[in-house]
Amino acid sequence: MHHFNLLLLSASLLISASCSQPKSTSPYPQNPAVSDAQGHPRDTTTFYFPAADSLHAKYVPKNEWPASRNIFDIQYTNCAYELEHASYALTYFDAPVLSNYYLGAEIFRFLWLRSFHRPVLLTLCHDSTGTSLRTQLLDKSPGFYILGVQHPDSLPANSSAKAKAYARKYYAETMADPAFLAEVAEGKRRAVQVFGEETTISITLEQYQEFQQLLQKAQFWQLPSCKPVPGLLDGSNWLLEAHQASGYHMVFRHSPNENDGFRKACEYLINLSSVRNEERY
Repeated sequence: MHHFNLLLLSASLLISASCSQPKSTSPYPQNPAVSDAQGHPRDTTTFYFPAADSLHAKYVPKNEWPASRNIFDIQYTNCAYELEHASYALTYFDAPVLSNYYLGAEIFRFLWLRSFHRPVLLTLCHDSTGTSLRTQLLDKSPGFYILGVQHPDSLPANSSAKAKAYARKYYAETMADPAFLAEVAEGKRRAVQVFGEETTISITLEQYQEFQQLLQKAQFWQLPSCKPVPGLLDGSNWLLEAHQASGYHMVFRHSPNENDGFRKACEYLINLSSVRNEERY
């Protein structure tokens, strides 16, 4: 009986201890289905950002869309596609997920995706040992595209002899063109990091503080993450993430105006980096 009471007491103490353990107060979701505690994404399909960042204040949910609508109306446009593309690009840089676990340092990461130039990733890292700015580049836009030319055998059966003869001639000439074959191969090639142009430089405390002031002037922490521009295809996507112990915030903009405070904060990092002479738009 004495041993039984001791067992009951031990069990009660264990239960009491487990119930009294404080719950995590981290502002980060800490979801292992997204990444591990070091930020490694689950796989190349991982969405790097909070789902809420894909929407904006005026967005109308799809289940409330009217049968007839203007597809270029901002109410029916979100940032999901652009952020999916940005997530995909970040996997090519082997970049950690910053929105899921706190990684032990203040990190500001700027992803610059331009329609006609190489992707750029700038990572500003600040901790007790100092501040550094890392510059990474890809040699091409991530993703693949397929080029082809119509094969003569695919023409409709009722095509004229003249049309068939032209198709055979055009197909033979195109498939013998080295430039065309090279472009086909390029479309099928995976983008890679340009390690020969990667740099990491030290940032002074004064420079770090100036960047912080630019963020404050732009009211970065109050800016909505998503601000779509319906109908625009070309240009560039500017995406800045802030990762701190107090929380995470991201702002995405498409080709922001040169006088925009958010753009000025991003350009400050560009000007400090080894890509300061890259084309801006």
